[in-house]
Amino acid sequence: MRYQVIRRDLTETTRKCDFCPQYLTSLKAYVLEHLETGELSYAGPTCAKNNAGEGSLSGIPDLTKFTFPKNDREGGGYGGGGGVLADNPEKRAIEYLMLRESKLVGELKCSYSVLKKYYEKHNSQRLSEADIRHINNIAAKAPENLRPETLQKIYNYLFWIDVAIAKLPEEKTEFLAGVRSTIVSKGKISEKQTASINKWLENIDGVPQLK
Repeated sequence: MRYQVIRRDLTETTRKCDFCPQYLTSLKAYVLEHLETGELSYAGPTCAKNNAGEGSLSGIPDLTKFTFPKNDREGGGYGGGGGVLADNPEKRAIEYLMLRESKLVGELKCSYSVLKKYYEKHNSQRLSEADIRHINNIAAKAPENLRPETLQKIYNYLFWIDVAIAKLPEEKTEFLAGVRSTIVSKGKISEKQTASINKWLENIDGVPQLK
């Protein structure tokens, strides 16, 4: 196999699979890396498995845990909503590195020099068991706004709020833009905010509800 599945990530309904003509309507795609060129491709579960091999979809970092799926016919069991999964310390560590040192670093200014070094190492070689333990210990002791679950939630919310804002007329973006700024400044999302955001998102085509 020429590809390796490196994570499960969010995607819009307008994006097609890079291996077939199908749209990625589940809103959750598998990101594959070409083993020789390093080029990244997005795929649904069938094409990901066909190009990366059996077992390639399990145990991978999953950044989609707070997005309710749409038409997720094949993807159950691999993501955040698919039953009880065995704990995978390496998966948890890589998710945390990706969120703090890549996905949210610009918005939340959440980079940490120790984690940055681990993230750079992860991008060039495999993390050791000691590295993984250290990363997960940092995550476990982090303040509430930097806990793995909080960062996962913020990543999903900011992604879909941005998609929603892009789909709305400019005069109707004030609420979502305001709540987006609040999420970034406070580093958390209340249940009341979730309910308010979902009331807006449910009327925007191609945008899912959030957990």
